[in-house]
Amino acid sequence: MAVSKDKKDKYKLVMQELLTILESGAKPWSRGWAQTPYCNAFSGHRYTGINPVLAEISLMARGYKSTLFVGFKQAKDMGLRMKKGSKATQLRLGGRGTNKKVDPDTGETVKTFYGFRSWINVFNIDCFTDENAKVKIPDLIERYQGKPSDEPRIAEAELLIKAQKAKIVVGGNRACYSPNLDQIHMPPYESFSSPESYYATLIHELSHRTGHKSRLNRDLLGNDSSKEYAFEELIADMSAAFVCSVLNIDSCLENHASYLASWMSLISDDKKAFFRAYKLTQSAADLLLENAGINADLVVTD
Repeated sequence: MAVSKDKKDKYKLVMQELLTILESGAKPWSRGWAQTPYCNAFSGHRYTGINPVLAEISLMARGYKSTLFVGFKQAKDMGLRMKKGSKATQLRLGGRGTNKKVDPDTGETVKTFYGFRSWINVFNIDCFTDENAKVKIPDLIERYQGKPSDEPRIAEAELLIKAQKAKIVVGGNRACYSPNLDQIHMPPYESFSSPESYYATLIHELSHRTGHKSRLNRDLLGNDSSKEYAFEELIADMSAAFVCSVLNIDSCLENHASYLASWMSLISDDKKAFFRAYKLTQSAADLLLENAGINADLVVTD
């Protein structure tokens, strides 16, 4: 089905809004589901800066399911026992210190400030057993878990999802699409902070799925730090933003924009990348909508 001029104009409006947000500065990206945060299971300290990224890399590389970490001594104090062959995850410890120095001319004590950075070793909670622990691992996870959502589902979004005839595996703590298996993994609906967050996330993964070789045949095999991967993320998130707007779902465009910004930085030397991604976005979003028999021109009212 050809894309009408009116529909192209609507794509353009969404893209312009994304660009405006990108140019004005975006909020940090956060996941929409009520997962346990990246944090220390002993102290409850939530990781910030680059540490959530380092923690996520560790999860992906080693197959950990938990986002909780502890130091070796902390684990021992908690009664946790390390599994054989467990490997440490390196995080960055940073801070600011002060020195006092006496000015030789005035005799006045002057404070000087300095920053410091060092690496620390922590272990994912999956590296331990809890037979002798005072607090069991499931209880630790529950302690930091967000509150589940009990809001009703959105009927039109459910119809769009069903129309894709996608294989969707529900469970765990990660949303992703596997091109090799041609299947999507999603956290449970109840674990999301809102229906909008759930549908924006699932439509993002369905947008990736449109790139499978049996559909639109995009390059889906780049690794997480590659330009190809960054390019595909641009497509999937712009597609999700547009489809959500067609369904009148408030998908937190600021979050979409900040997510896009992180990938745009990887392809910043390619000034036309955003607009090439935009063209492929049209095809991805059109396929999702056409599978569901939805006419964007009749749904979007503003």
